Amino acid sequence: MSSYPYLYTQTYSYTPFFSLVLPVLALLVIVAGGLALYFLFVRKPNIYKGSAAKLHDIFTFRTFFTEKLIRALYCIVAVAIAVYSVMLLFSHFFAALFVFVVGNLVARITFEYALLLLVLCRNTQEINRKLGPLPAEEAAPQEAAPPVPPQPPEQAPVPPQPQDNPPH
Repeated sequence: MSSYPYLYTQTYSYTPFFSLVLPVLALLVIVAGGLALYFLFVRKPNIYKGSAAKLHDIFTFRTFFTEKLIRALYCIVAVAIAVYSVMLLFSHFFAALFVFVVGNLVARITFEYALLLLVLCRNTQEINRKLGPLPAEEAAPQEAAPPVPPQPPEQAPVPPQPQDNPPH
């Protein structure tokens, strides 16, 4: 008799629930939740108060929290570059200096560019808000009148021209 360790292991049978049914259910919940958020918050004007008003502003992109996220990510990246350069310091001194200086410089320029785009977007929105709606947006859309077929131009009657009769 042979004593193989795999003879006593427990085997699992294939269940289609986790690979077929569960992803379909998750997709249905995702679509239903997205539609509910759209119809509850995004389509309607902001008539809510408190937390619901903040949610409405977030889902309609009236407030941006990306700026705070970018600043936090910059801090994390700067600390990561510093820690990595300290770890690199024990094996390659000049490489550690290069990573510390150039890495922080590249990270700062990249994150400043991202913040610059956000500030540009915010300033453009503020200018649009101060200008108010354009005249074309204020007027309600009117139904277009049916096109009138072009009429031929009217010709004025030509007065009779006196004829020159030569004397006989």
